[in-house]
Amino acid sequence: MKRNKAFSLLEILIGLAIIGLIASIAHPMWKNTQNKSNYEVSRIQLTEVAKAMEKHYLEKGKYPVFSDWGQLSATETPLLEYTTKVPKQDPWGREYRIIESAEDKYQFEALGVPGKETEYPDFSYSDGLKFKEKGKTS
Repeated sequence: MKRNKAFSLLEILIGLAIIGLIASIAHPMWKNTQNKSNYEVSRIQLTEVAKAMEKHYLEKGKYPVFSDWGQLSATETPLLEYTTKVPKQDPWGREYRIIESAEDKYQFEALGVPGKETEYPDFSYSDGLKFKEKGKTS
């Protein structure tokens, strides 16, 4: 009698179950790493904007005034003299916020990781390059 060399249905189901188990363990780890990376990118981007604001202040004696983030990140923004790129959005596709913008002060805010605000909270930069995380005093 000849025997076929093939996988049985049970062997295929066991293989799929093992792959599913590995994926269910790996996905949350990958997602957490991606969130941490995006949060750091967000901090770096907002830091660069705050540094550009400070350079503008040192050179001109006042901060540029913006009504919203779209105006700040526009192609004709005066900050492009001091930085190579002004981001339009954070890594999750949300606009950064302008809390305050005047010739003598500013405050910009970025949102934390969606659903992980306690681990990665909202943060802001204000005049003098002051960094603050939401819920923490400095």
